Amino acid sequence: MTIRTAPLLPVAVSLLAGTATGFCFPAAPWQWPLLAMLVVIAALGRRWPLAQSALLLAAMATLGMLLAGQKEMEAQRWGYDAHERKTELIVASEPAEKPRSVAFDALQASDGRLLKCYMAKDSLSLRLKPGDALLAHSRIRPLSDFRDGSFSYARYLMEHGFSGRCWVGRGQWAACKPTLQSLSVTDRSRLRFLRWRHELLGRYHAVATGDAYAVMAAMTLGDKTTLSPALRQAYAASGAAHVLALSGLHLGILYFMLSFLFLGRRRAAWLAQALLVVALWAFVLLVGMPVSMVRSAVMLTMLLLFARRGLQQASVNVLCLAAIVLLVANPFALHDVGFQLSFASVLSILLLMPKFEALIGREWLQHHRWARVLFGCLAVSVAAQVGTAPLVAYYFHQLPLCFLLTNLVVMPAAYLVLCGSLLLLLLPWPPVAQAVVWVVEMLNSLLSCLAAMPGATISGLRLNAIQAVLCYVVIITVMEWAFFRKNRLAGFRRPSNK
Repeated sequence: MTIRTAPLLPVAVSLLAGTATGFCFPAAPWQWPLLAMLVVIAALGRRWPLAQSALLLAAMATLGMLLAGQKEMEAQRWGYDAHERKTELIVASEPAEKPRSVAFDALQASDGRLLKCYMAKDSLSLRLKPGDALLAHSRIRPLSDFRDGSFSYARYLMEHGFSGRCWVGRGQWAACKPTLQSLSVTDRSRLRFLRWRHELLGRYHAVATGDAYAVMAAMTLGDKTTLSPALRQAYAASGAAHVLALSGLHLGILYFMLSFLFLGRRRAAWLAQALLVVALWAFVLLVGMPVSMVRSAVMLTMLLLFARRGLQQASVNVLCLAAIVLLVANPFALHDVGFQLSFASVLSILLLMPKFEALIGREWLQHHRWARVLFGCLAVSVAAQVGTAPLVAYYFHQLPLCFLLTNLVVMPAAYLVLCGSLLLLLLPWPPVAQAVVWVVEMLNSLLSCLAAMPGATISGLRLNAIQAVLCYVVIITVMEWAFFRKNRLAGFRRPSNK
């Protein structure tokens, strides 16, 4: 891949670098004139294409610095209450039961401020659901912090839109009719989709319990509040944690199913594509708009609307365009673990898959269908693992080693669970429910056994940011060296015509 085949790659890298720099320095008034000057000079410098390109990249870096600095200032503008007062709060997430409390995200009805709310656990608080409103006596406090190495929980909450926390004791609140006039259209739409998701989760509750329900809810509707720590560790240690976090895999399966409904006929193809795009974005809203799903939706939307010949090369540009859109819309997405893992895995797959295919031979793979399917699963798993390994070691301090065996089981199981769960939501037929629950239970048991195998994972890894970057440098160097003679190797494997 070269700059000519992926012209948006340097643009995305420049914006990313500027955004990362902007979080370290506050926004300054001189940055706007600098941005305007760079754009004007670049527009006038058509005779010098190299200088024009350099100025445009500098303008993108400056834009990233501006947006990041402004986002940082907006996140720190909120004040806190010195005394308790009445506040109308609207439940904006699935309440999670803790040992002594019930935790949920809450929107302050007066200004749309997002809070992390903790409420004393009793029979009333356990019945709260998304969209419920309550009039509470509470005091808004700064975000509480604890650190695990370089990880700051308060910083994590701020980057995800939270501006404070509050505690509501027993008997200090009462249910009320929600007041939505002061909320934005986005917040009101999000609350509506959260209520719909809660109703759909209720259908899962009717057919599954325990870990089976937790995996179904996480894998299909993005609700991970009921996942136990032991189940999370089993999926992480076996290399299947990506199945519990909604990503391009899930949206790709949904796209594959819906394409049979919308793209089956060639007549009114533009209408079919529009309906497919609307359906995909409705699902993204339904599951809470995680960054990895938004990235996948942007890429699929662009591929549906603007795909032409050379799809392999265009995919890198579409990935870069998705990164640009997300960073401009929300610079804090850069610090989101899902954003980093999602883009690292997809970029690694796009760059390494052609090299893997060149080693085996595309013509041979085309003539052997089952070998092509098996090779695709293994190659995608290896490419994704190579691209995300330093980040996984940096954030989660472990590295799964049995991911190849795991993905051979997880990929078909995820397809069956997602298809069966969606069918179950549309048609609550008992045999379908029993089949889905059986697949989930078998998957949980198998992954628990794989995670318990000796040498299934390397734990206790402690990398800092510089070491993680150096790991990527080493990976890129080794890969380029390994595939440097790919043409000669491919010619050596090609059978002679004599």
